[in-house]
Amino acid sequence: MAIIVRGLETRAEGGFFDCAARVTLDGREREMTLRRYGNHPDLTRREDTYDPFAVGLLVPAMIRGEPLVIEGAVDEFLLLALRSLVQETLRLMAPGWKRVAVEAESRPAPPTTEWWKGAATAMSGGIDSMHLMRHRFLDPAVPEPLRVKTLVHHHVGAHGDDDRVFEEQVAHARRVADRLGLPLVGTRCSFTEAYRGMKYIHSVLPRNVAASLALDHLFAVFHYGSSEPLGGRPRMTRFDGIATLEPQLLPLFNTTRAVWMQFGADATRLRKTADVLAEDLLCGDLLVCIRGFSPDRRNLNCGRCYKCCRVLLHAEADGRLDAVSGTFDLEGARRGRTHALLRLVHRSLGPWRNVNETDLLKYLHEKRFPFPAWMRPAVALSVLVHGPRHSLKP
Repeated sequence: MAIIVRGLETRAEGGFFDCAARVTLDGREREMTLRRYGNHPDLTRREDTYDPFAVGLLVPAMIRGEPLVIEGAVDEFLLLALRSLVQETLRLMAPGWKRVAVEAESRPAPPTTEWWKGAATAMSGGIDSMHLMRHRFLDPAVPEPLRVKTLVHHHVGAHGDDDRVFEEQVAHARRVADRLGLPLVGTRCSFTEAYRGMKYIHSVLPRNVAASLALDHLFAVFHYGSSEPLGGRPRMTRFDGIATLEPQLLPLFNTTRAVWMQFGADATRLRKTADVLAEDLLCGDLLVCIRGFSPDRRNLNCGRCYKCCRVLLHAEADGRLDAVSGTFDLEGARRGRTHALLRLVHRSLGPWRNVNETDLLKYLHEKRFPFPAWMRPAVALSVLVHGPRHSLKP
């Protein structure tokens, strides 16, 4: 069998701008849709291509060991990469995935690259996306082709079937976009069926690239925020997810119309958090909580999970608690303060050590953070074992 994509169709209805194709998957034909939404004035000014389907269905084809047949044209740069280097790079993470044929016509490059469109990036409200905005939007020295002019927030399967969580997250992204004076767009992809039984973390990058390719008429550069510093990545295994491959894999998705650039792999979590906390325009809209949108929540961020605690302890050390109080449950954080500090020390020592927690602990020690007296020996031990330097300085 093969995965076959045919019958590309564009339609606009109900406030959405859809690109659909008929896809034969596991011997059955079904319609798969890329549903675009947002408030960019040029959202519907697009001639759709098969490019997003080629990227979005390559991993399912490799898992099944079946050819991917596109009955139409794919960008010539992208097609060449999908046939070779993209597959070889993905197999570094999952050697069991098969090399497959990608059959499609080659679409030649346009006469010019429209650099004046600037850049786009994903906006989650988290540290990575806010750090990117500080350096690719607020920084006046950024070259115009690299300056963020469009924000995106896709629905590509990260939330499973929980549309409520996605809707609340995209509503928050819209608030951030409005505050910054930028348009917000996104793509809802119906590719979930093709990825059944597969962990989302192993396919997050090509799924996000596919969603963004459906909007590539709105930008010339796409900044992809890195979640970890390149030098601090763990040894690559299939359990690390696809993030370990970002530096090698992301540029392979470049097309003749748009390029993909990783951002933030040269900065630690501590450095990124410090940068964001220093910007009033950004830190007041942070959304980092791992507990999602609990129905009984008081604020967007619970204030007690490890991600919330990491930001709040850093903010307290920098005298910036008031700046983040709008989205964090500070009362919940106060009640869970002892547990947060214990967790920080615990994750800074021994085989369970986490470099982000170790960096933060050393930074708090340097800032003379008021640790309880009974905790200071453990803090001193961590600093002694790992050294006094943290990763805030270049």
